[in-house]
Amino acid sequence: MDNTRKASPRAGAGQQSGRPELLAPAGGQASWAAALEAGADAVYLGLNQFSARSNAENFTLGELKGAIEESRRVGVKVYLAFNSLIKEGELAAAFKTVRSLAEMEPDAFIVQDLGLASLCRELAPDIPLHASTLTAVHTLDGLAALSGLGFSRAVLPRELNISEIALLSQRSALEVEVFVHGALCFSFSGLCLMSSFLGGRSALRGGCAQPCRRFYQNAGRRQNFFSLSDFMGLRFVPELRKLPIAALKIEGRMKGPDYVSGVVKAYKLMLEAPEARLKEAYEEAVAILRNLPGRPPGPGFMAGDPFAAGLWETQNPSGLKLGRLRPTGNGQGEITLLAPLKLLDRLRFSDEAEEDRAYKLRKMERVLPAPSSEPSSDEPDSTEPDSTEPDSTGIESAEAGETVRLYLGDPNSPPPETDLFKIGSGALEKELLASDPVKRLRAIAKNYSPPTPGPLPSALSGERGGPAPSPGRTQPLWLWVDGFDHVQETLKFKPRKIIVPLTAENAKKLGQYRKLLAPYSNLVWSLPPITLGGGLEKVRREAKKLIEAGHRDFMVASLGQIPLLNRLHPGLKLWGDHHLGVLNHLAGQALADAGLTGVTVSMESDQATLLKLSQAPFPGGVLMYLYGRPALFTSRYRPPSLKRGPVVSQRGEKFWTAEEGDAFALQSEHRVFIGGLLKTPKPKGFVGLIVDLRREPNPVEAGRRLRKAIDQGRGSPGLSFNFKRGLQ
Repeated sequence: MDNTRKASPRAGAGQQSGRPELLAPAGGQASWAAALEAGADAVYLGLNQFSARSNAENFTLGELKGAIEESRRVGVKVYLAFNSLIKEGELAAAFKTVRSLAEMEPDAFIVQDLGLASLCRELAPDIPLHASTLTAVHTLDGLAALSGLGFSRAVLPRELNISEIALLSQRSALEVEVFVHGALCFSFSGLCLMSSFLGGRSALRGGCAQPCRRFYQNAGRRQNFFSLSDFMGLRFVPELRKLPIAALKIEGRMKGPDYVSGVVKAYKLMLEAPEARLKEAYEEAVAILRNLPGRPPGPGFMAGDPFAAGLWETQNPSGLKLGRLRPTGNGQGEITLLAPLKLLDRLRFSDEAEEDRAYKLRKMERVLPAPSSEPSSDEPDSTEPDSTEPDSTGIESAEAGETVRLYLGDPNSPPPETDLFKIGSGALEKELLASDPVKRLRAIAKNYSPPTPGPLPSALSGERGGPAPSPGRTQPLWLWVDGFDHVQETLKFKPRKIIVPLTAENAKKLGQYRKLLAPYSNLVWSLPPITLGGGLEKVRREAKKLIEAGHRDFMVASLGQIPLLNRLHPGLKLWGDHHLGVLNHLAGQALADAGLTGVTVSMESDQATLLKLSQAPFPGGVLMYLYGRPALFTSRYRPPSLKRGPVVSQRGEKFWTAEEGDAFALQSEHRVFIGGLLKTPKPKGFVGLIVDLRREPNPVEAGRRLRKAIDQGRGSPGLSFNFKRGLQ
């Protein structure tokens, strides 16, 4: 067997036919086998650790080795989704894992965490790095920054439209990969904090609880305002295959093998069809997708504003609708099928209280109509009474239009009257798990022994020597305010620095307060996390004016803003805000190498991580987020049905709408106050605690109350985020 790893194709090179490669998800061995059988050019899959789909059926190291060898045997590439943020205390385990992976030589690592990326570059320098969509890179400058950090490909956010994708693919020296099918998130890729805020399950670490799919109350309406339809990009494939795009990617590591097989076949039809047959190929592909599990499909963000398509909010759970289930008692229900059904299929109710429960169909009977009470003309009259009850016979499968009785579990817990959805094919999964490729994969996994990782570098071992720096009595504060309206009162708090959003309005008002702000000539101007289209040009224009006026401190929210600002002036002080996801010192080092003066530790951090960071060899200046009302959802678009006033969850949690630059944001009614930071040892290079007074109804009073609490060493109203409960 030829184990020579093939190099990742350059942008525009695609496969032998000159098209982009078709990249399929593999959420388990059955889905992996389905992708190979359906003709995928490459698969992406995750390990049991460090995957941004921690609930998927991920792979052990031995299974990964089997998947790589078997895939390579048939000419299919394997990309490892190594795309979780890494806590400081996990670096040692990540180091050992990368050592093992270097020997296996997957065709690429898909990485979000910049510290993990640096480990991969050091320990496996010949394996290409692909930047996960969770890096939230969405501009040409962002792609340039990734290239400088050693990445060879970027997975673009699903929130870009076709014109933006065309611009980036045509003008970037870095390969780009584009999603074409699957589920969509309400929040922009990499910018969602809601799941972590509500329960410590970070979307950036694979534990998303999907709060966007829940029902909320707003202005008298109860609706799942933030639940998007699935994305079907078939209609864009003719244009995408003409662009210099390295790969078209299918989302779905949480989906079953029937989904993977069908979607791969549908998009392969579109990719390989000659121009003269595109219309017929499209119709064939749509017919395939129509019978697969999922939410109602739409063109997503690729068509522009998804509201225009009328396919934003969806009442349906993910799955193929089978019809209305009518309970008949004893754990049974009858249904007239809208789609075929087989034994072992996995089913889900649409009833809100039951939507998280899934069933594997073990028994099904065909319901036959009752015989007619009219005697046949050529048969004698019967003296026996006719039965009015339907007859039934056990079956293994049923077609659309048939009425069947389903046995769905505990007779004492009858199913509700609700719509029923098929979410996967257990029969196909069973068949694929018994296939020869899976048998060979398992044989390789059974005989796999991981290599000895060798000694850990001292910076990763946790034995760094010396006591952690003392918290100290002084707590330097960096105040983040909306503008200058309350600047005179703000200065009474004697902040170390004042952070102000970079807007034309704030730049204009600066002149009115120039004399008052003379001691603060080094104001820090913060950039929004999403800078697309006109928003990007506005940021560039206003930043240039401020630099020309002598301002040198800026706070960036995305990687692309680093080269953008440095191009305007090479001697700036650039600070990274919490959106950059720093949970380990290697990520801080990577950002320092990229040009940042200092970074903000992720506000998702827990106490254990912060204590370990206090002993880490942290480069540059370090900021920590102490207080504020952070954006939990950050989206390009606002749901049109969402009105002014509170947005209340089923559990009574209250949220308010806000703005984040040109983007829509949702913030909690409760403030974040990570008071434990006041007593936690700080890392070397610590420069301040961020007090975010933006979006406060009365920022002066809020600041005064907080200052008093800090000075007296007592608590302040607010939630401590993950500090005490831990970060999953």
